[in-house]
Amino acid sequence: MKKVLNYFKNNKLLSFSFLLAIISCLIGRFSIGDIDFKVILTLFGLMLLIQGFEEIGFLRFVAQKLMHYSKDSRQLVQLMIILALIGSMFLTNDVAILTLLPIYLEILQILPQFKGRFLGAVLIIVAANLGSSFFPFGNPQNLYLYDFYHVELGQFLSWMGAVLVLSSVLIGLLTFFVEKDPLSEMTFEEQVVDKKEGFLLAGLMLVMILVVLNIFAYLWAVALVALIILFYRRELFARVDYGLLLTFVFFFIIVGNIGQMAAIKNFLQSLNGHSVYLASLGLSQVISNVPAAFLIAPFTTNQQAVILGVNIGGLGTLIASLANLIGYNLFREYYSNETKKFLVLFSVINFTLLLVLGGIFYFVIH
Repeated sequence: MKKVLNYFKNNKLLSFSFLLAIISCLIGRFSIGDIDFKVILTLFGLMLLIQGFEEIGFLRFVAQKLMHYSKDSRQLVQLMIILALIGSMFLTNDVAILTLLPIYLEILQILPQFKGRFLGAVLIIVAANLGSSFFPFGNPQNLYLYDFYHVELGQFLSWMGAVLVLSSVLIGLLTFFVEKDPLSEMTFEEQVVDKKEGFLLAGLMLVMILVVLNIFAYLWAVALVALIILFYRRELFARVDYGLLLTFVFFFIIVGNIGQMAAIKNFLQSLNGHSVYLASLGLSQVISNVPAAFLIAPFTTNQQAVILGVNIGGLGTLIASLANLIGYNLFREYYSNETKKFLVLFSVINFTLLLVLGGIFYFVIH
């Protein structure tokens, strides 16, 4: 019982969503039909495979290769950012940060005089957040919204491709504030990736991508992936973030009950495209962009406003995206005495990008 209580205590978003779900059921009703099992099971299958890629050290292997091509500290940051952008597209922002940021922070231990070290850490987190927004399977909110709205893939990629290109340019410009320092000789234990495991995971990931794109039926595809992982690396089941899956379930229940409240339903449905966009940006700042997507999507048909709003809304506050919190916690482990300096820099960079990107795409919404 104590372990369960500690688990909920350490997972505040899960606890908050659980409490709201109970309250909403007491006020309204509980309906199993409110839960989108396709989203839940698809996310579960993706999580299994993502843990597999992390287990075999795929991103770590690529990161070490990139380090050999870094002539100075600025180029090192730029290469890490490129890897964060690309890696998060396929393996989510959480995994990209969990894998790459510790490598970067380890490098900083070797380079104590590296003047732009904190800016580099912030930009890696930002790059992972924005990179994950490009594909429908790059982050949880996109997975949900792509399935909920049945968006055409080309349309989705055109919207998020514009965000990716512009944000990449802005992040690239910010890297020039990282001072050029020569890199001393760095030695790491060489990461070796089993090619057979890599190809197996890549093949299974392709299956899950086709599920997201509604080409394969999700039930048998997820069952196939789970069965193969069960015989291949059953320990991966223990590493899945079941708290996030439960959080999704709770928010489905909450939104289902909110949908029965006429006043809230009518208010949200009365919002136009720009209001929906601003609401998505604003709610993301206070409840995180995943819950914001769950709350707003059922009450508006303006898919462009919601998709752009919650993805750009991952910028800003520390809680705007769960990936931000992951990055902050990792940084705190290495530099516990410099968290204030990090938070100030994090806030300046994130809110600047939020205002610039948010302002530009405000005029794109129709």
